[in-house]
Amino acid sequence: MRRAFPDCGRYEHADTVISDFIARIQPADGQVAVPEITFDRMMLEEGWLRRTFDQVSDYLFIKDRQSRFVMANRTVAADMGIASPDDLLGKSDFDLHPKALAERFHADEQDIMRTGKPKIDYEEFVYLQDGRRRWLASSKFPLRAASGEIVGVFGICRDISVRRQAEDLVKGQSRILEMIAASAGLPDILDNLVSLMESQLFEVWGSILLLDDDGVHLRHGAAPSLPRAYCEAIDGAEIGPAVGSCGTAAFFGKTVIVEDIATDPLWAVYKEVALPFGLRSCWSTPIFSREGKVLGTFAMYTGHVASPGERERSFIRDTTRIAAIAIERYRSEAQIRYIAHHDSLTGLPNRRDFTFQLNRLISSEGDRLALIFLDIDRFKTVNDCFGHAVGDMVLKTVSERIRDSLAPEDKVIRFGGDEFVIVLQGERAEQSILNALLCEISQVVARPIHFEEQAFHVTCSMGIARYPEDGVSSDDLLVRADNAMYQAKESGRDTFCYYEESMSTDGPSRMRLLEDMRCGIERNEFVLEYQPQLDLSSGRICGVEALVRWQHPDFGRMMPGQFIPLAEDAGSIKLLGRWVLNEACRQIKAWLDAGYEIAAVGVNVSARQFRDASWIADVLKALESSGLEPHHLELEITESYLIQDKFYAVQVMEQLRELGVGLAIDDFGTGYSSLSAISEFPLNRLKIDQTFIEKTSFDDKARGIAGAIVSLGQVLDLDVVAEGIETAEQLDFLKAIGCAKGQGYFLGRPVPAAELEAKLSVKA
Repeated sequence: MRRAFPDCGRYEHADTVISDFIARIQPADGQVAVPEITFDRMMLEEGWLRRTFDQVSDYLFIKDRQSRFVMANRTVAADMGIASPDDLLGKSDFDLHPKALAERFHADEQDIMRTGKPKIDYEEFVYLQDGRRRWLASSKFPLRAASGEIVGVFGICRDISVRRQAEDLVKGQSRILEMIAASAGLPDILDNLVSLMESQLFEVWGSILLLDDDGVHLRHGAAPSLPRAYCEAIDGAEIGPAVGSCGTAAFFGKTVIVEDIATDPLWAVYKEVALPFGLRSCWSTPIFSREGKVLGTFAMYTGHVASPGERERSFIRDTTRIAAIAIERYRSEAQIRYIAHHDSLTGLPNRRDFTFQLNRLISSEGDRLALIFLDIDRFKTVNDCFGHAVGDMVLKTVSERIRDSLAPEDKVIRFGGDEFVIVLQGERAEQSILNALLCEISQVVARPIHFEEQAFHVTCSMGIARYPEDGVSSDDLLVRADNAMYQAKESGRDTFCYYEESMSTDGPSRMRLLEDMRCGIERNEFVLEYQPQLDLSSGRICGVEALVRWQHPDFGRMMPGQFIPLAEDAGSIKLLGRWVLNEACRQIKAWLDAGYEIAAVGVNVSARQFRDASWIADVLKALESSGLEPHHLELEITESYLIQDKFYAVQVMEQLRELGVGLAIDDFGTGYSSLSAISEFPLNRLKIDQTFIEKTSFDDKARGIAGAIVSLGQVLDLDVVAEGIETAEQLDFLKAIGCAKGQGYFLGRPVPAAELEAKLSVKA
């Protein structure tokens, strides 16, 4: 069969052919000239050319104007599943590749021949006979006859699959780490992780199983390519010494390689689950936490008898490492969320989101609702007589008894101290049913409590407010149920009272306190005390936090908890907050002018202040009037305020940072903010909430969370201050995890300015 190239004579010697061919096809300005010979004669008579082509591992080929193969080397034929390169002659890409891929090749080559311009060093791929994708770096040149006519195309393609896989692996791992940092969902992260591994290995399918909280059962984590029915069949499997590959690996904490599921004794009971789905080998490796605890397993499956090679083992190591980071991060955040929203002693939800949830319940359900405010009678006496350990035991016992008395749909929270709030809906809020329940609760709470061969009992007083007759908002219902509860106490305790209009929610004491507060600022009844913040390594004071006290002329010294909530409810917090800010700036400036060494003063900012349009102007005015340089002022904002409106918070904080003012998140860890949110706030400092610090003496999870927050501060280049340090053991722990600064009663109580002055260092 005659080829597309015209015959132009015969070459006498092989060396002439070699030199002439190389000279003629050498790219010059992207053009490749073709000797005018008959290619079939050349190939028959000069077999050296074929042998030369076949020794090259790259693809080498020549095609005619119709993109049909005129010549190709053995590498092309082998990858296309063709026995001999001669069998490729006359075929086009449409005979070898899927239509879409063939159309792409044909369009490229026709464009090269139409324009006469080569296409050099670009990436494309082909599918091999076994279904794998091979990536190529290709260069294709137009072929010209001696007359200058373009008669075909010459192609050289180099296999770059290994390089391309390595690049895809790095990109994929970076994307997954970004997902972890952005607090993406764990299922999405694990699915992407397994899919990345599968894209790198041929006919290998991955699975991640997570060890349940009970430490006994494995739960589905990710298996994007395994049959769903198989995943459902093994979900919840109990680990053990012969429970397939994964259950055994989790049980012993060691890698388990099973080359043949059909014959391995570890799969004796479970092989009928796997074999129908075409699964024949399974290699499972435990996923470990930093403390060496098993978090789950990562497994590779194949459809044939096989064992992992070095490449597979490398992916096992990388995948289990990244999976461990993702799982630990997810569980740490989940634990932070749980601690922030639950009472650590009783396990009941706390009051943090209660008001919001109650309002949502009212607006969404619109059904009858009863709110019960329960207070343990004379609980202070229990603590004083028996100690706090017994007091804690009483609270746990009472909470369990209350919970056991309620239906599953009822809600109960620990409101604070010895107070509990119960919410009932629908028929259960009807008075006849409610009365029976209240009597039952009174009886179960009053049952004897046994402690170290002693038996004693406590009682409770309850107040009830109902929606809609007693109030239409959570605030109304809470206040009125609280008033009814106090009425129950005044009636002799160990009883319950329903709210009545005669129980005024705004009695004289409340009205007087509000009026006294406004006057108290003018009469200088408010004072600031300063709690030192210490450098934990040197013990030197590096800053202070300003804390307001009210020296009431009739009620004596009042702590913030006694008037700040009232000030926020009544709107007086703006006036009080402005006074605190100005006084703190004035005092720090006075200390600095006197030569004392102090870095900054921390001032707490309430939610109402932070949302106020004049807040930034108030800060600027305080700095200007005192003459204090902005970097000596640090504003402490509670985490929960920031995440309520992140966009607005960032705007305000950016403006404050432009002034040069420092910004800190107060009570960090209690507001359920993700890493991605924290990283967007222009912060200088994180303050670890004292809730976590006080538990570090006995709670491994609290220690882990405190350590994670310190590490987070280091990663985000933020100062970290631990609040509420009350023991030497807590201090030693914080030093050990690298926490640089701290405050608390163990280091120094809040004191008046004059008393703190004696402890401040004078600049050298």
